[in-house]
Amino acid sequence: MIVFWFAVCALAGYLLGSFNGAILISRWFRGEDIRTKGSGNAGLTNFYRNYGGLDTLLVLLIDVGKTVLACFVGGWIIKAAGYASPDFRLDWTDEAQMLCGGFSVIGHIFPLWFGFKGGKGILTCGTLAAFVDWRIIMTLLVVFIAVVLITRYVSLGSIIAAVVYPFLFWIRYPIHQNVSEGTVMMTILAFCLAGIAIYMHHGNIQRLRAGTERKFSFHKKS
Repeated sequence: MIVFWFAVCALAGYLLGSFNGAILISRWFRGEDIRTKGSGNAGLTNFYRNYGGLDTLLVLLIDVGKTVLACFVGGWIIKAAGYASPDFRLDWTDEAQMLCGGFSVIGHIFPLWFGFKGGKGILTCGTLAAFVDWRIIMTLLVVFIAVVLITRYVSLGSIIAAVVYPFLFWIRYPIHQNVSEGTVMMTILAFCLAGIAIYMHHGNIQRLRAGTERKFSFHKKS
């Protein structure tokens, strides 16, 4: 039954996503927990501010790699289950990859292995978008970079990119047309991921409104 195999994909993605790169690298190489430093967030920006570029590259590789791996795992699972027929109506590969990758984002934000306290999911959401369609990630990068260059607020760039995120999926997989239930699922999942990512920035939103949000610098914290 397809629902069972989708559940397997979701579980596999969540478990893979729970390997949070910032937490792992801070513990392995620094003997610390990144969640005790700076903003307390186990994400790329907070890690860079506290530890600098080289270790941050390792975090980037882990978090991008696990999301890509999750997408491939979703495809492998659904193909092994026999739901990847050459007949398009029976080919659920794209949906399985999106589901497994999407739940890896959820695992990154709420990691099972680390007390359900992880990152905010922007990098992993972006990786998922890149896997699905390069045009989506390129549009998001333009939006993100433009906002950060203008304001120097990484958080604001992330929030605005998250707002745009599901609408790009909506364009790619339009739910208002006569499309399969699978493509509707992909768009709805994109809206859910964006909502979670924006919610995870609630503290940043408060600081932005108060004018106390920290601006980005290419120099790590002393």
